[in-house]
Amino acid sequence: MKDIYGGFDDGQAPWGYSEDPDRLAQPTVLLVEDDRDIREMVAALLGMSGFGVVSCESAECGLNALREQEFDLVLTDYSLPRKSGLWLLEEAESENLIQGTPVLIVTAHPNVKGKTPYEVIQKPFDLDDLIERVRQRMEGSGGAKRRRQSLAPQGDGDGMGGGPECPEPVELILYVSSRSPRSFAAVKNIKKVLSQLDESRVKLTVCDLSANPEAGTADSVAFTPTLVRRTPGPRTFILGHITNPEVLLELLADCSGDLN
Repeated sequence: MKDIYGGFDDGQAPWGYSEDPDRLAQPTVLLVEDDRDIREMVAALLGMSGFGVVSCESAECGLNALREQEFDLVLTDYSLPRKSGLWLLEEAESENLIQGTPVLIVTAHPNVKGKTPYEVIQKPFDLDDLIERVRQRMEGSGGAKRRRQSLAPQGDGDGMGGGPECPEPVELILYVSSRSPRSFAAVKNIKKVLSQLDESRVKLTVCDLSANPEAGTADSVAFTPTLVRRTPGPRTFILGHITNPEVLLELLADCSGDLN
């Protein structure tokens, strides 16, 4: 999978732990999610918002990460292979690894809130809401464990990796939530861009995850708005701020030539 903010190879995730002083100065989130697409997209989103991220695909991996270093927040899925996210948190509590550390659990299951004392975020969730909750929980925890830089986003996040030449047509899936103002703006912006192009060369489907949460399963989409180019070439994602027409045109032009 290729991220719109830059390509990456397996085992070389750009949000991995680093000894670089600037990275160490960032507030750090432990992200535990077994779905690779969701894990990579959420890690990229947190990284663009000014957080350092260590990603794990299982509860056991997350527990080992907590044993090795301190984190400013733990963000874990509830359903994980073998052991659940709740098991991870209970084990970490028993070893005194997360005392005073904010915790957020994300899940698609509707009845998890009564099973855990931790804050639960239901999937699908809005990008802005996720970042705001992370920031609020860190601020409410009494400050970071280490001296940190501010939580302001680093850079404008509009860069993207180029792609190989591919045949047309271009298939786009825009995942939105009818409850989200950001999603409303995304629909308006993408349709404005597409109005300049040949309709026969670009196919757009808009999926409202607030009405049908399971509609995003094929692309592992857990938050809105997200724009996915499925074909041609590798899947490519634009996360959240679908407001720059030049970025959208670049997404369409890199694999289909001049569409004007």
